[in-house]
Amino acid sequence: MKRIFEGDVYDLVQKPDGFIFSHRADIIDDKMLMLYKTVDAQSDLIRNVSKNVYLLAKFGGDYKTVIKLISNTITAKAISLPSGKLFICDRDAGGKCLLLDETGGVLWNGTIQYRDCAPSDISLYNNCVWASFLEYNVLIRFNLATMREELRIGGARSPFSKPRGVFTSGNIATVSNIGSNTLTRVNLDTYTVEDYCRFDRSVKAYISVSDCEYVQLDDGIYRL
Repeated sequence: MKRIFEGDVYDLVQKPDGFIFSHRADIIDDKMLMLYKTVDAQSDLIRNVSKNVYLLAKFGGDYKTVIKLISNTITAKAISLPSGKLFICDRDAGGKCLLLDETGGVLWNGTIQYRDCAPSDISLYNNCVWASFLEYNVLIRFNLATMREELRIGGARSPFSKPRGVFTSGNIATVSNIGSNTLTRVNLDTYTVEDYCRFDRSVKAYISVSDCEYVQLDDGIYRL
């Protein structure tokens, strides 16, 4: 495992050739100064990018319209659907969700919650949204057409421990557990669960690009 960036990281946004992340640069007058960087997955080369480049990667070409609809661009989670639509879950707004068309128009709005808590992260598989709920150690599948809960993994005897992030690749969801410092993998067809990696500190997020794997830990970003 190799650390490629040291710092307080907040968000990882996948790109075809790597990913963009936001990180805290400073605190000025009780306000965080955020900066944005892009990582090339082949070389691990890191370079600075503007906030607009980050917003474009996360929310698409109509990001200027989209950001007016959400409370926090960093903590809001976005999924680009194969149809060209955009699904957004705003954790800071209590799990408020929006389905937007290609121009940023609102097609649907509602809420995703479990026991009055918003998801810590969301991901997509087979036209369903998979949401992790850090407070209750569960991973829940919601039907994208009805936004109703269909399946729940975890609970009282859960394979998860404060699941903060969920990343899907194919039929595998990789869940980042800040409670147990582990990555847990779930087969979304068979629902089998297995531990994948363990760390000596909290793992907050996982992302893979072109067979390159990265994790966000407390002190920065590492390549596995």
